[in-house]
Amino acid sequence: MTRKTLYLAELIFNLNRFVDDSITSKPTEIVHEIPPGVFISQGITGDYTALSALYAEPDVLTRFAAQYSKMELEGYDGIVNELAADFLNLHNGLFLVNLSETENVESTLTPPLSDDKDGPLKALSDTYIMPVEFKFGTVNFVLSEK
Repeated sequence: MTRKTLYLAELIFNLNRFVDDSITSKPTEIVHEIPPGVFISQGITGDYTALSALYAEPDVLTRFAAQYSKMELEGYDGIVNELAADFLNLHNGLFLVNLSETENVESTLTPPLSDDKDGPLKALSDTYIMPVEFKFGTVNFVLSEK
């Protein structure tokens, strides 16, 4: 199993476990640039280097954050980005623990960043986007490996 495949499989598991167990993942796309939108990103550095991110329309990201946190949110604001970043950090941390245990790979996470103003994030190399359909819309998850 490739690391990309492991990352995406664990992402589906974590989305089902922590957000919603009735999601539908769409086919993964390979792209050269990450499209514009609301971005929450986090770097992975070390033996395995990658950029992970998620993006969605603000109203969809708000619903995602509310579903994950089990909180009522009135609209898109800073707390939405913090909650989405918390999910990304949780998922990436669990992925790296798994990678460390199964492949003896040592990597660390950079702090999550929220960037919804400066345009598209720059892809590292091979970039995969996996759209995940929720009842309230689509959240796109990104993995750009070096």
